[in-house]
Amino acid sequence: MRIVILCNDRLALPALSQLAQSGLVVAAGTTDRVSETQMLIRQLCTQGKIPVQQFSRKNFNADLSAWLIQHQPDVVLVKTFPWKIPAECLSIPKQGFINFHYAPLPEWRGSNPLFWMIRNRASIAGVSVHRMAEEFDNGDILFSQSLSLSTETTFGMLCTQLAYAGAELTGKLIQGIAAGILKPQPQDHSKAKWYGRPKPSDLFIDWNTMPMIEVRALVKACNPWNKGAGTRGNGWTFGITDVSLSPVAVPENTLPGTILELDENKGLVIACSDKRAIRVDIIYCEEGFYPGHRLILFGFKKGLRLGT
Repeated sequence: MRIVILCNDRLALPALSQLAQSGLVVAAGTTDRVSETQMLIRQLCTQGKIPVQQFSRKNFNADLSAWLIQHQPDVVLVKTFPWKIPAECLSIPKQGFINFHYAPLPEWRGSNPLFWMIRNRASIAGVSVHRMAEEFDNGDILFSQSLSLSTETTFGMLCTQLAYAGAELTGKLIQGIAAGILKPQPQDHSKAKWYGRPKPSDLFIDWNTMPMIEVRALVKACNPWNKGAGTRGNGWTFGITDVSLSPVAVPENTLPGTILELDENKGLVIACSDKRAIRVDIIYCEEGFYPGHRLILFGFKKGLRLGT
């Protein structure tokens, strides 16, 4: 079997590490974006003596077609690749293109479902392996695996769990292709929902409307990739990267976003819209990562209101 891989994210690394030693991968492709992940992809491919093609967005369609003709793969495994595959390329490999979507399908289609699963407090995450069709995320399902999603799971933690689940499914997929026993299952398109990339406004805490559980969920969904959920106060913008529930009582008539406590012993405690309080354990700013109570160093005081 001749396999080529398209990948662009650390979600692909465990599977790529396994496949690089298998002798089945004849080429790997990635984007021309410069990142630490790109260096890791190249390192793994170098160890496995796998040539790497860097694609540019401008010439992607023509270069992809030429690349496929050059390497003659039986199947293309797509793991977190950001650009749409041209329809004329989908049928070039004998087994087509098979995508690893790191969320349950069809309920969590889109380019960044991990953020939205945590942000929307879903209880189940997972990996869906499906044949690629002309439309995003709507091909027949070949394999899937579910994972429980707790309220303490961060974006980074979920990435690691899904990456290893994807590696396990990669092995099952290759065995299924080799044995000719794949049983594609069509998706129920009536259940489909689409989740695009979050807008900047989606990444900021709205203290006026968000209850405590929503603030916590947003913080977890933004850790570490966005360096926390954004907020403003005292003329300054910073990120909240980790929080915990607080037993501090919120006095009557307290406006949401008000700092209730701010010292080394009690920490940084903030009132939420549901009259419950949340303790900010870690913040991020350009100066570094700090415990929440260190906002004192930046002129913050008890009684100051965030989000204004």
